[in-house]
Amino acid sequence: MNTLNKIIGVLIIILLTSCTSKFLTVTPKDELTDANFFLTSADAEAALVGAYGQLQEESTFGNVVDAANLDWTMSGDLYEQDQNTPRVQLEMLSLPANNLYIGQMYTGLYRGVARANFVIGRVAKMTGIDAIQQGRIIAEAKFLRAIYYYKLVTYFGGVPLVVEELNASSKLDIPRASAADVWAQIITDLKDAAAVLPITWTNTNDVGRATKGSALAYLAKSYLWRQKWDDAIKASEEIVNSNAYELLTDFRSVFLETNENNKEMVFSTQYGSMSNGIEGNQLDVRSAPRGAAPEFIGRGANSNFVPQTNWINAFEKGPDGKIKDKRYWGVIIGPGEHHQEMTDFVMPLTFPNSYTKTGYIVTKYWQKANIVNSGLNAPIVRYAEVLLNYAEALNEKGRSEDAMKLVNKIRERAGLDAKPLSLSREQTLDAIFYERRMEFVWEPAGAFQDLNRRNRFMDFIRANRADYDKINVQSKPWLNERPILLPIPLGAWDVNKALVQNPGYPAF
Repeated sequence: MNTLNKIIGVLIIILLTSCTSKFLTVTPKDELTDANFFLTSADAEAALVGAYGQLQEESTFGNVVDAANLDWTMSGDLYEQDQNTPRVQLEMLSLPANNLYIGQMYTGLYRGVARANFVIGRVAKMTGIDAIQQGRIIAEAKFLRAIYYYKLVTYFGGVPLVVEELNASSKLDIPRASAADVWAQIITDLKDAAAVLPITWTNTNDVGRATKGSALAYLAKSYLWRQKWDDAIKASEEIVNSNAYELLTDFRSVFLETNENNKEMVFSTQYGSMSNGIEGNQLDVRSAPRGAAPEFIGRGANSNFVPQTNWINAFEKGPDGKIKDKRYWGVIIGPGEHHQEMTDFVMPLTFPNSYTKTGYIVTKYWQKANIVNSGLNAPIVRYAEVLLNYAEALNEKGRSEDAMKLVNKIRERAGLDAKPLSLSREQTLDAIFYERRMEFVWEPAGAFQDLNRRNRFMDFIRANRADYDKINVQSKPWLNERPILLPIPLGAWDVNKALVQNPGYPAF
């Protein structure tokens, strides 16, 4: 989307919604504002951009709080280099209700819900706007509401279900809905969106908006959680048959800022690099090794999250003992290896601990030396995940051979040998989850949430985390729940006393 329009839209929506850091943002009703806004299609589009803007926060869809702090750190494949208290709590699966990052995510997602509700309710009442455009704007907002709730229900279970704009007179002590009711709303919103949204956007300024494919991809993901295999197959096949997406030949090219919104990206959070910092992100800073020379890291580096050696060792190797998986060479560098673009940068054979504790760095988001915030988009759903989701559903319906054909497409792109098509259903599921693990490092797929969805998380960390004994699972009853849920944040309960804590955690 056009960067200038994005900035204007974000500013307008902030003024209209008076967003705060509180749970369930209250939108004040102001007749003057209503009279002077929501009169034209441009007004409606600007408000919609505000709902998209909530994706950009690190706490929602910026691939920091969820993908790094939570999913990949909790599974043990990324290491929290900073070792600050909130991150160590997540790493050790302690999960207190006052954890900073859990609270930020919960609040940020509800801020997104509030913005989406604002757009849906206000735009639906507009007159003098083209009906097709009006329906499309509402469909985009429903998609956004659905994916904000998707994260809420997958991390927290049943949560307060709010589908209308709140105002100063609204009752804010809202009890938790059942997870089934939240899922029903998500699926309804995604179906509504998929029925209206275009397969692709023809206008360059619109690229990055939600599409029919992104709605169907989240619909398939939702059906996997609900174990509705036939529905997941149907949604996946509609994406595949659209011919709108493909696996790119070169794995690294999928993530390059110079190749954004390519045919493998089904949906990604849109960013833009600007000198004033608006619209940019810190993914590059969080990737690059602190202490490296300025010509390679620009404004600085934190190396917050680094690959653990157990994940590195899981890559398939050739007869010479060298990693043969192209995914490693596409987005990782280790001791003595040079950066893919900045070839003058070589990771030292012996390195300061500040660079990286393990000797490895993820270069997926560190591609150049930026002096301003990075404009690199954050991948949310890729076509590779669509294929693996499709494979998982097929496997559950006894079509393991068809599932393995899809798995082998992922492996072929990675330069790996095909696996037999005759694997059992359990072996096929293992093969699917292996590819998830190696394909999606530091993305929303492939780690805690997917493992948790199939009740594989505890077995996985027992087998793969070198520090498993330090976690002291027996002292953490929330890890006995299936699925494992994060605690409802203490800050949310401070605002909404109708909330009840998740099983296994101390009551409020």
